[in-house]
Amino acid sequence: MLHEDRVVMTGISIEFSPAAGRWVAVCDDPAGEERLIVHAETRERAERLLHERWRARLEGLDHEAEEDR
Repeated sequence: MLHEDRVVMTGISIEFSPAAGRWVAVCDDPAGEERLIVHAETRERAERLLHERWRARLEGLDHEAEEDR
């Protein structure tokens, strides 16, 4: 089981994309495989969506680890 209190979100960047007219939030994938990317109309929503996606990815990794046992 991954202990979320020990796993921290890294490589965080939240910037406004003038070309897209939206906020783009990115961070490192907890498994180190890719970058997690979200697009939203406000900075706050982009932050929230990124956090939700990161937590869901962490929970998915935890579930995969349990299945492997």
